[in-house]
Amino acid sequence: MTKGILLKVILSISMLFTVAIAQEQVDAIEKARQAKEAADKAAEEAAAATSAAIEAAAANAAKKARADAKLAKEEEQARKIAEAAAAEEAELDAAASAAAEEAKRKMAAELGLEVGDSDAEDAVVEGTVSEEETEEVVAKEASGWNLGAAASVGLLKGETFTEVPTGGTAVLTTPFGFKLGPFDYTVSIAIGGYSGEHEGTAFDPAFVGVGGNLVLANLIFAEGHVGSVGEGTGIRGFAGITLERLMKNSLNLPFNLLIGSEAFYSTDMAGVGNPSGWAALGVRLDYGF
Repeated sequence: MTKGILLKVILSISMLFTVAIAQEQVDAIEKARQAKEAADKAAEEAAAATSAAIEAAAANAAKKARADAKLAKEEEQARKIAEAAAAEEAELDAAASAAAEEAKRKMAAELGLEVGDSDAEDAVVEGTVSEEETEEVVAKEASGWNLGAAASVGLLKGETFTEVPTGGTAVLTTPFGFKLGPFDYTVSIAIGGYSGEHEGTAFDPAFVGVGGNLVLANLIFAEGHVGSVGEGTGIRGFAGITLERLMKNSLNLPFNLLIGSEAFYSTDMAGVGNPSGWAALGVRLDYGF
């Protein structure tokens, strides 16, 4: 009996060991399975994180590329606008420079000087010509007409007169003319009336003529007309100085003053075959329109 009990105890212990070993094997398998599941999950999470990182990097790269492209386009547009503005400014500067040079040349011509001369440079400094003066010069050249009224005070007389004639002469200067050597010859028309006396009898000769004038250095002028003086064919001459440089360029006045001597000669002053004439002091005021 004792032997049977002992055998049962041994069998029980063996079974307990077997069960314990089996349980340990089961626990090891379970742990391995769980470890595998954890590793798979970690791998999946790592793959997901890597994919997210790649997507984020791609998105950032695309965003940066878009921003760079936009900036480059804006810079290109700004460059084109700047170049267009610079070209426009250069064109305006060129036009302004050309206008200034033209105004300078015209003003030098008004002063009777050559562009490049020291006097011309002093008289017409680039940038000192006012807009009003430029417009005045342009307006004058656009028309070229001048109307002058001269007072004639007798100084010397011919035999036909016992009193030197006095009176006035009106001169219409046209824009037409031509070069006469170094001078510019301008065509004009003159008409005048004068009161004189011959041995107590009033004698009032008239004058109508066509001719022109020459101006040297915008200071010295000479004017001559051929036509009718008194009752015969005659001439009229007027020479002296012109104050145009002072009146128009310095004082900016719309008229010119001429001072000089005036002479008349006729082949038949009184209609009786008597050639005669007279000389006078002439002062004329010209207005350009």
